[in-house]
Order: sequence, then structure tokens, then C-alpha cells
Amino acid sequence: MVNSLLVSSVLFLAVSSSVIAAPTSKKQIVFDLCKKNDPNVDKCLKTSIQNVIPDLGEGYPKLRIPAIEPFELPSLEINHGKGSSKSVSIDLKMKDVKINGLTSTVIDSLKTDLDNYKLNAKISFKKPLEITGQYTVNGKVLVLPITGSGACKIVLNEPKLDLNELISTPYEKNGKTYIQVKKMNLNLVNVKKLNLRLENLFNGNKQLGDSMNTILNENWPVLLEELKPAFEEAIATIAVDIINKALQKTPYTDIFAQ
Repeated sequence: MVNSLLVSSVLFLAVSSSVIAAPTSKKQIVFDLCKKNDPNVDKCLKTSIQNVIPDLGEGYPKLRIPAIEPFELPSLEINHGKGSSKSVSIDLKMKDVKINGLTSTVIDSLKTDLDNYKLNAKISFKKPLEITGQYTVNGKVLVLPITGSGACKIVLNEPKLDLNELISTPYEKNGKTYIQVKKMNLNLVNVKKLNLRLENLFNGNKQLGDSMNTILNENWPVLLEELKPAFEEAIATIAVDIINKALQKTPYTDIFAQ
């Protein structure tokens, strides 16, 4: 999920700068630049981005773009009341979060409005997205209380993401035009199935913990509705920060071939 934006927006707006600033990784990554006035520029960008995705696992330290395999988050919080589910009401806090599977990103479609600095994309994944970390949870699931802390694993099978809107604005620096992302609207639009495992529920009571994990997995669609807003918000916020750091080093006019 995370990677729709890391892969679509970061790559579209920032990865091309790897042609200018060589990555510190031993593996050289080649990004084919596209011409802004090409009538097929969207198709060119889609192909160029797709070709480079598998090589982005190690990231670009010089551009401050982190590794995406795994992609690491310091924390992730699902707060009671943000989700639309009425059957699940939980406060779930995660730390030391790792997301695996982002290099399997597929750009299904991409559309740009280069004159207005906008981008839209649809993204899927060849592999499941696996989210692991340390958690604490309190709340209710189907009127049953749930408490615990420990290791957790969340697996999103065949997720699909819509980058509905990425809006940027230009600014001048040293006589050149740069851009800054102001807004990103990211939606998790479909998941074939969600699998979840929370260790050490109810102070390590194995019977209660196993029963609650079974209930959570049997009712994964309502659980997903509770989790979605936090995932979307966290990924969008972090991605905007990463993109803008990378774009500080690359003028907009250098992103496209002339």
C-alpha cells in the first residue's frame, strides 16, 4: 500500500533525479526520461517507472529516499472512531513497523497533468503486503473486549490502491523552477483478504488469544474498514515528506528530457 505513493509519486517526481545524482547502491538503476511534450508521455512514464521499481529495494540515500524492501515506519496508530465499522472499535498502536512486498508494485494506469503539476494512478501488487511490528491494543470486537501487547503481523492479499490526486506547486530557487507536493489523496480501494495475527493477547492466555485471532480473521472485512483510514493517512503523510526532500535537489526542468 505504502508504495503506491512511494512508487508512483516518488518515482515519477524524484527517481529521474538518479540520472543526475548517482545512487550509493552498487546496483546502477537506469530511469528512462520522457519528453514533456510527447503525446504519449503518460505511457512513457508508466513504463519507465514500472521498469525501475524492482531495483528500488535499497533506496537512494543521497536523495534521502529510504529503502522500500522493507519499508520502515517508526509507528502506526489506528485510533477508535476513524474507521467506518460499527462492529470493531479498537485503539491499535504499532511501533518498529516494517512493510514487505512493495517492490512487487504494478502501475496499472497513470495519468498526468504536467502543466498543473498533478498526477493520478492506479496500483496493484504481485505479492501480498506484509506489515509486522510490536503492538498494543485496547477495544472491542463484536462486543467482545480485546487487550494485549506483543508482536503482530498483518497481511493484505492482492491490495489495490488509487492515488486519486497528487497536487504540487512550483517555486523558484537559484533561478530554477522546483516543485513541492502540497496534497496527496490515497485510497485503499480493494483487498482480496486480510490475515492478522496478534501475539500475547489477554496477558498471554493462549486459549483466549487464539479465539480472538480466529474471530478477527473470520471478520476481516469489518476489521479492514477500521484499519484503512490510519493506513492511508500514515502512508500519505510520510510519502509527501519523502517526495519533497527528494525534490529539493532536482529542478522540475531536469525531470524531463528536452
